[in-house]
Amino acid sequence: MSNLILRIAVPSPLHRSFDYLPPAGIEASKLQPGTRLRIPFGRRTVTGVLLAVGNESGIDAHKLKRALQVLDAEAVISSDVMDMVQWASDYYHHPVGDAFCAALPALLRRDRQPANTDNAGWRITRAGQSVDTTTLGHAARQARVMALLGAQPQGIPRSAIDAPASVLRALTDKGWIETCTLDEPPVEPTVTAPVHTLNPAQRQAVDTMLAKLDSFTPFLLAGVTGSGKTEVYLELIASTLARQQQALVLVPEIGLTPQLLARFQRRFQAPLALLHSGLTDQERLAAWRQARSGEAPVIIGTRSAIFTPMARPGLIVVDEEHDASLKQQDGFRYSARDLAVWRARQLDIPVVLGSATPSLESLLNVAQGRYRQLDLPERTGVAVQPTLRLIDVRKQPLQDGLSQPLLERIRQHLDAGDQVLLFLNRRGFAPTLMCYDCD
Repeated sequence: MSNLILRIAVPSPLHRSFDYLPPAGIEASKLQPGTRLRIPFGRRTVTGVLLAVGNESGIDAHKLKRALQVLDAEAVISSDVMDMVQWASDYYHHPVGDAFCAALPALLRRDRQPANTDNAGWRITRAGQSVDTTTLGHAARQARVMALLGAQPQGIPRSAIDAPASVLRALTDKGWIETCTLDEPPVEPTVTAPVHTLNPAQRQAVDTMLAKLDSFTPFLLAGVTGSGKTEVYLELIASTLARQQQALVLVPEIGLTPQLLARFQRRFQAPLALLHSGLTDQERLAAWRQARSGEAPVIIGTRSAIFTPMARPGLIVVDEEHDASLKQQDGFRYSARDLAVWRARQLDIPVVLGSATPSLESLLNVAQGRYRQLDLPERTGVAVQPTLRLIDVRKQPLQDGLSQPLLERIRQHLDAGDQVLLFLNRRGFAPTLMCYDCD
């Protein structure tokens, strides 16, 4: 066993892995890929990820450095995420060590073991209980958090609080709330009845996808705005939870997360793991651990959540799959949508790409038979398509750039007490002066 070599991904700009000897007293054959190790690298000590254990190295064994410490009792990165990161590193031409660094929560990139935050939560303090929330004035989000925690003085998990970390920090600085350890047993996932009855197009889409829950099938759910794509997601996730599996939902922007989270909380009585850049490092690690252990059956996050390990993967959903925010534009550049499809194929589970304006890549995959398209052509409920009127301003006098029909319609809405929203295609910049009479 003394001849075994550890191949480790080290966070560095070099496009290669590095060989090390196992730490003294450690039986290397029992180490699993995905385990973190503390290693010497140049003059620094860094955290690396074990890629493989082998018998050969391009460097003489007596010249190899020895790893200092094994940081995990078992692999913290699942085998499917290990494969995905290594594939993405090669496909996107990025150093493998940096790729693994980007795939781990910040606290797991350090060369020490972070505190266990699996049962971390928030509660109101005695000082906070004496605060009259009606005096908070314009701080509406702080008032909502205070009211929520005041109603549950024993504390609640971070995932149950619909507020950014900045609000929690502000209340903590005032001494009104604090972190705590929750002693309550895990909640068994339950699903409440759907609020809306599915229309025929939604029902057909759900039934088609439910028939493929046992295998990899990429679906493109193309639905006009307001057609109820989220309700379709909820139905699929409910069936996934009934099979004791987990669902991963990717959204392009943090701004979409609170409203989506509220709908999921109303539907699923279960821990939800929330992952986005607005969380503190401790909160992000706690959610990551909930997903990895299987405690959270539903994981909702922005693009980096694609690297979250799942104990029982069953479904991946990418909302607004056309959105450019699903692409990481600096550092380790990748497309979370494309990685979602790759990961679903490796796990042999379905993936749903939803959009009102599907990307050209997805439409091409549909045309080539790789994806299956399902359409939601109508809005749900009483919602109807807006009335559009195109005005040719070339033959009309303009007042400050606005046509007479537009000014009259604006005046009608304002007189009725309604609001008007004007979109300007440019701001303070006019490259062309044009005569609308003769062009």
